[in-house]
Amino acid sequence: MNTIDDDTLQAYVDGELDAAEAARVEAVLAQDDALARRVRQMCALDAQLRAAFDPVLDEAVPAHLSALLQAPAAPATKPAARFSVVAGGRGAHPASHRAPRRWLMPGAALAASVALLAAGLWWWQSGSSLVRTQGDRQFATGTLARALDRELASEPDAQAPVAIGLTFRAADGHICRSFTVRTPPVRAGLACHTTAGWELPVLGPSVPAETGELRQAASGLTPAVQAAIDARLRGNVFDAQQERAARVAGWR
Repeated sequence: MNTIDDDTLQAYVDGELDAAEAARVEAVLAQDDALARRVRQMCALDAQLRAAFDPVLDEAVPAHLSALLQAPAAPATKPAARFSVVAGGRGAHPASHRAPRRWLMPGAALAASVALLAAGLWWWQSGSSLVRTQGDRQFATGTLARALDRELASEPDAQAPVAIGLTFRAADGHICRSFTVRTPPVRAGLACHTTAGWELPVLGPSVPAETGELRQAASGLTPAVQAAIDARLRGNVFDAQQERAARVAGWR
């Protein structure tokens, strides 16, 4: 019987368990093939998201943001004050005036760090919120599932967060659709409609065009997505009329 809950599995994938708990999990995985497959899939998804997201952390801070973190320069024409604190008096040592300024830079840097961390977490969560795991399988959810249900490759929307590429009926009878997620972290994949939802046999970072911009969904296929299509495609991809009819039929 599986005694490993989802939180512990995720902590194991993230490397957050101590040695004893990690050993306990590995002992269960060695006896449970289905759970082991699920962990491998979780690790693969984690690696895909890291590959798409980690480069952002290495980008240089833009100059206009760096400027905000710099302490203002002291006026050149104003002489430095030279007096000391007198007990019971009004004078103050210059250090008492400089103290707030010494805290300016760390405070600004801390605020910037918090902002960058919040942005990073949002990007990471936006990637994870597009996929749900059921057993050892991945399925589209949220914005991605809605796009696969509603959007047509024959009616592209340049502003849509998800671009649909090819639509075709696979050899097993399921309708499959390639797609590109345009919002960071940018990904491309293949989804096939099943009774449990849009299953994702392939999902990974998208292919950038030579100009640095994203390619269209049909031309930006990664080798893994293209191989998955080649393995499933029988006949021709859907034309606009077939795609509309498939949507009306609920992609069955």
